[in-house]
Amino acid sequence: MRVKRAKAMSLLAVLVFASLAGCLSSTDDDSTENPITMNVHYDATTGTIEERVQNGAVISQTGVELSFDFARVTSRAGSITTLSLDPGDDEDGSNAVTVDANEQAEISYTYMTHGLFTVLLSATDESDNVATVEVVVRIDKEIDWTDTNTNNPDLMVISTVPDCECASPERLEIDSTIENPNDLIASPRAEVTWHLEDPAGEEQAFHTEQIGEGQEASWTHDQYAVDAGDWVLNVTIDSGNESLNVHHVVLIAYETNETEPNPLALEDAERRKDSLSQ
Repeated sequence: MRVKRAKAMSLLAVLVFASLAGCLSSTDDDSTENPITMNVHYDATTGTIEERVQNGAVISQTGVELSFDFARVTSRAGSITTLSLDPGDDEDGSNAVTVDANEQAEISYTYMTHGLFTVLLSATDESDNVATVEVVVRIDKEIDWTDTNTNNPDLMVISTVPDCECASPERLEIDSTIENPNDLIASPRAEVTWHLEDPAGEEQAFHTEQIGEGQEASWTHDQYAVDAGDWVLNVTIDSGNESLNVHHVVLIAYETNETEPNPLALEDAERRKDSLSQ
């Protein structure tokens, strides 16, 4: 009888301990749940930098401004105190922006370099809880490049090194036009060749045209398998002594891996849809 009673007591102790262990685990899980809800809105996650280069000089450069609205970020542990945005376009986080949540709820940042950047959006509440979400943004770059009245066109150097720890551009889109203005003392036509060389100096594409006086010729080309480095777009005048006008438009484009936009209008539309369905 004593043996049976001892076995029963042992089994009861095991069951009680197991039930308590389950309760402790549940309590731990609840205590580690972050009280901050990161409901951040943003209308765009992509854009194109525009740069104009004329006769070797940069005339203008327009960056891409993206904005992130934290107004609907909340915490069950108290008020939100600080908001921050790390744009991901530097190595040490020195470009990060931190603001007082009591003074502003939107943070904007202007990208001046191309790449696929991972943006870290963070919020801190008055209990020192911190929550962070990641948003991937895609910044392409278009270069509008001209060399006028030249019989020895300059080389156009195209840097495809992204300013982030990310993949190289997916492609280069080239749209180039060469004009042969009327010139009575020059030869009647010019033969020109476009050359595209990769960072190793290997020619990846070329195209040849003959251009009469008062005429122009164009070449378009999409270059895939783009290695990071300095690509070169070169125009040679194979015959004739014409003074030409060269106009390149080159797009450095990345794969479309950016995060989908999360506009406030979308949330409002979903809320109206839910109210109608009830």
